[in-house]
Amino acid sequence: MSRQQAAPNAAAIVTLLDHGSILKRLPRMGWLLNGVIPCESVADHTAGVALLTLVLAGTINADWRSEGLDAPLNVGRAVTLAVLHDLAESIVTDLPKRSAELLGSKAKHSAEAAAIDSLLANLPSGHDYAILWSEYGARATPEARLVADADKLEMVHQALQYERAGHRTLDEFWHGHRWNYGLCEYLYRLLHHQRS
Repeated sequence: MSRQQAAPNAAAIVTLLDHGSILKRLPRMGWLLNGVIPCESVADHTAGVALLTLVLAGTINADWRSEGLDAPLNVGRAVTLAVLHDLAESIVTDLPKRSAELLGSKAKHSAEAAAIDSLLANLPSGHDYAILWSEYGARATPEARLVADADKLEMVHQALQYERAGHRTLDEFWHGHRWNYGLCEYLYRLLHHQRS
């Protein structure tokens, strides 16, 4: 790649790093609204989801048929989805559940899609990443559904950690979950049992 070809890509990469830095500083608003100060950042959460996705995918792939899959999960694809899943929040911010419900899922998704398009437009693989991000939003693949489960499980685990530290206003984080994988439902029950 020539220096001339690299220059536009370099600018897009630096811009993406800038947005990654925003995620490091952006608190998860649901925790703040429930009195958890200080609380994890969006980047903290993303790292947890990516790690959990990696481990869940490997565990499921050891016996993928028992989860009703037609083939093993693509671990690299799943981890990439996990890394990308909250990237739009560097522009849209982390909307807590109560705000997202007032705005409606269509408006929230539309704003996040526009943010993703603008963030990834100038990267060589940006279009591919945007497609993956849309796949996650639609829960269109087994990998996307795994990341959706990992996203909820990581949040529930974090709620347990905050409750162990003395926070008592976090019931909303434990309810209303639907699981795509039996392993994830089992882990949720295990965490819920540890809560009591």
